[in-house]
Amino acid sequence: MYTNTDLSLINALEVLGMGRTSLGLKWVSEKENEKDENIYLALEQADKLEAKAVYFRYFSNENRPPRPQIYIYEEEGVNADQNIGADTHHKLWNAGIVPYCFIFSVSEFLVFNCGETPDGWNKESEQFTTNPHDIINLASNVQKKIQQYHARQFDSGLFWDSDTSKNFKYRQSAYEQLLIQLKNAKNHIIETVGHNKALLVKRVLMMLILLKYLEDRRDEEGNSALRPEEFYKDYNPKNPTLEGVLENSEKFTAMLSELSSKEHFNGQIFRLTKEEEEELKEVKLNVFQLFVRGDASIFPTPKQGLGELTLWRLYQFNYLPIELISHIYEDFLANKNGKKKKGVVYTPPYLVQFLIDQNMPLNIPKEQFKVLDPACGSGIFLVGAFKRMIQWWRVKNNWITPTKKNIDDLKNLLNENIYGCDLEKEAITLTYFSLGLALLDALSPKEIWGNVHFDNLIEQNLYAGDFFETLQEKKLPVDFDLVIGNPPFDSNLTSNAATISESASKENPNRPSVPDNQIALLFLEQSFNLLKEQGTCCLILPSGPLLYNTKVHEFRKYLFEKHYFKSVFDFTPLRAKLFIGSSSSAKPAVVAILAEKASPNGNALQHLIFRRTKASSEKIEFEIDHYDIHWTSYNQALTMPEIWQSNFMGGGRLNRVVEKLSERANLETFLEERINNNNWKVAEGWIESPNAKGVSKVRYLSNKKELTTEEEEEFEKLKSKHEASWITGHPFIETNDLTENGIEETNRCTTKYFYRSAKRNKEIFQPPHLLVKESVTGNKIAVVYSNQYLTFKDQIIGIHAPNKFKGELKKLKNYLSNSYNVALMWLTSAKMITSREAVANKIDILSLPYYEENLKLNSIEKILLDDILKYYSEFRKRGEKSKILNSTEKSDLNDFGSIYCEILNSIYDDFKSLTPVIGKEFIAYPFVLGDKPEIKLPDTIDKIEEKLKTLINHQVSYNLWVKRIIKAYQKNVIILYKPNQKRYWLKSIAVRDADETLADLYRQGK
Repeated sequence: MYTNTDLSLINALEVLGMGRTSLGLKWVSEKENEKDENIYLALEQADKLEAKAVYFRYFSNENRPPRPQIYIYEEEGVNADQNIGADTHHKLWNAGIVPYCFIFSVSEFLVFNCGETPDGWNKESEQFTTNPHDIINLASNVQKKIQQYHARQFDSGLFWDSDTSKNFKYRQSAYEQLLIQLKNAKNHIIETVGHNKALLVKRVLMMLILLKYLEDRRDEEGNSALRPEEFYKDYNPKNPTLEGVLENSEKFTAMLSELSSKEHFNGQIFRLTKEEEEELKEVKLNVFQLFVRGDASIFPTPKQGLGELTLWRLYQFNYLPIELISHIYEDFLANKNGKKKKGVVYTPPYLVQFLIDQNMPLNIPKEQFKVLDPACGSGIFLVGAFKRMIQWWRVKNNWITPTKKNIDDLKNLLNENIYGCDLEKEAITLTYFSLGLALLDALSPKEIWGNVHFDNLIEQNLYAGDFFETLQEKKLPVDFDLVIGNPPFDSNLTSNAATISESASKENPNRPSVPDNQIALLFLEQSFNLLKEQGTCCLILPSGPLLYNTKVHEFRKYLFEKHYFKSVFDFTPLRAKLFIGSSSSAKPAVVAILAEKASPNGNALQHLIFRRTKASSEKIEFEIDHYDIHWTSYNQALTMPEIWQSNFMGGGRLNRVVEKLSERANLETFLEERINNNNWKVAEGWIESPNAKGVSKVRYLSNKKELTTEEEEEFEKLKSKHEASWITGHPFIETNDLTENGIEETNRCTTKYFYRSAKRNKEIFQPPHLLVKESVTGNKIAVVYSNQYLTFKDQIIGIHAPNKFKGELKKLKNYLSNSYNVALMWLTSAKMITSREAVANKIDILSLPYYEENLKLNSIEKILLDDILKYYSEFRKRGEKSKILNSTEKSDLNDFGSIYCEILNSIYDDFKSLTPVIGKEFIAYPFVLGDKPEIKLPDTIDKIEEKLKTLINHQVSYNLWVKRIIKAYQKNVIILYKPNQKRYWLKSIAVRDADETLADLYRQGK
């Protein structure tokens, strides 16, 4: 234990496990010696923010780049009362690069959560005030506090599951908070100016934001990209500021005209039409002056303001990422009504970066690499791709910083390699400007003004209009290395899309039609036509239409037979978190595919499923578990429509269960046969809809004291249509009163008029009948057999059969009551996996396998289905709050060991489980063949936990981590090393581990 109060920084870091021997600690001063391109860039960025060192979470391998977790600073005389670190915290909060920073002094360090807003502003000193979120005395005996911030917590990712990180919220980031503030300000300004000028207000505000961006971007010497005092003085010599220019609409439009000249931004983003210029003259510009000043009065209520701060003091574009511009676009330039187009989902930057890393690795620079985004929106994918190309250029040029001598090189990269299409003209304009900002971002601000002239990319590289019309007109090259993006998810083909689809079917009569007119699937199919051979397609697509909806299987099979689908990154479990932010409430279930324009040649496809954890929910990094990496054979992908559901629920032997299901007729087929041949009746109950036109009218007439002749005729006609004597006055059960345990309460139906009364199928209310509740929220389907006359609403399915079929009805009731049916629905229902509610419905129930004899399940299959019911279904619904992420209990380990040995002993006869060794973060579970181990078994794993972390936590790319498991085979002993978390020690996981062990032993010839 350190007790010396004169600890050096390196010794202080040693206490936290970040010292001399740590792989994760990198010194900024040593960046020139760094061989790893990703680490070099990260240290360069840290240098700009004056950090002394960076602690990375990473797997030590040249091709697996790390992720910065902590910036480390050193200050003399650190004292929380002196507000040390407030300015640093403010910059890092704006930059959003690292979650935490540590500021060290002689014997203690301050911890700052870089995801939290600065506490306030001191008017007297004109400085930010921020209290540290923790103060750690390194020389004290408070080991518990030190352990909370120990390196192993960050290395393993367990920090993000701890109470210490609970205050880190993506919603509090500068990126998100600024979007919220801008949205509030915009809405209030529109209210002030008038909704008839909403579009003009949004256009002007967007321009002002871009100008603030250019003003804020400064180099080490304080030079900005746009030098206000020089540029604005021609328009207001007395007040050479943007606020000053806004004193007069003519001066403002003249300034915009200059910015639109070829000498500057080439007439795209800063140009107002003549109509807009005239309209601007009718607006009092003082409201825009207040916006530029960041004055609190631009907010609707004081609560939405910033207190003593102004908007542009708190938020600084010098540190905020340029991708922010794309997200501001979502709200400011969506459409005339301020609403997003249906089917359009904007992509969060961390997902963009993940996919760029997958397709354009930093350590494999390319000379020429042509990229297309076919639905580019405001250009966030193209900006990411262009930034990577600039980084490649720097790698090949020994990391030089581009100057005015290199501007043409960078512009050539842009002109020759970056292409995009979008239906919205304004989106293309923003893409053009965002790419320009990416170019400016690579240069020192002093190199920009007067040296950078933007080439006009619009209608050269960037096309406004329907992507499919662009294809018809053959405007795009057909030699792209990468097509990447996030196309719209509409179930509606544009006229041009329909024409392209029809042409594709004529060229290939065996081509299935696009399911449900899902336009994203047509984007996918047509993107391959623009790739060179071996080129890659990487699109974000709705997971239901691509994977989980079995009705699209034929179209999917058609695509899989033509091209090599390498990987599916399945973000379905993250649907409630992935796209949620200040500018989006979208919750689509999505996947990202990675496919080559090449023959599949029978290659297997990798299906990776990203579960909800704290780290992924708060957009820190993607993590994936060993058990969520599934290699799906080419044959399975072509012949098993439900293979993706099987993978989602655990994979392995579940595939055989799915095969069993596909061999059986379903309940819907059985009932159709009985309806057609045995006079059964199957239908939903009645619908009241009191506000429906006919129902409300007959009610009105029934309450009227005197009716005209015409009204009497109408009343009689409506009564005959909406009355139902087979419902009114009869026993009735509310939908919620039908439960897994039976009918809780029965009432008399007092309703007299109905929108739909099941007239053609009124026998469903007659006994004998089954009542089946459509929504399944528990572990069983709510179903009852009844010999009483009962009426019910449309959320209940009624199944009536003649008396001689009573036995069949009871048998069907017993079948539906089996809890395994809910697990089976998770294996067959697209909606349960992809929808927000994750609740089974009528279609799912009718899709259950059924015929006379019950489905025979063996003991292993029952284990797999039990875990779906107990754990995986809840994991899908509750994510990071589910019990599957709790620590392992003794009973879990006992059950695991028993099942693991049972399966091994189907071959070897004599495996036994020994006592598990439980460490701080991991568990070592030994198994012996025979009576006695031939090696000495560990009684503790404390000394090897650090090594386990580097082996188990495997980094695949910058923001993708895989948690592996370790199986150690030595003489007659097998030891499993896995994290101490319930999900790694489930009974179903014991089955999968045992199967993998048997395969390992077979390969070893044992």
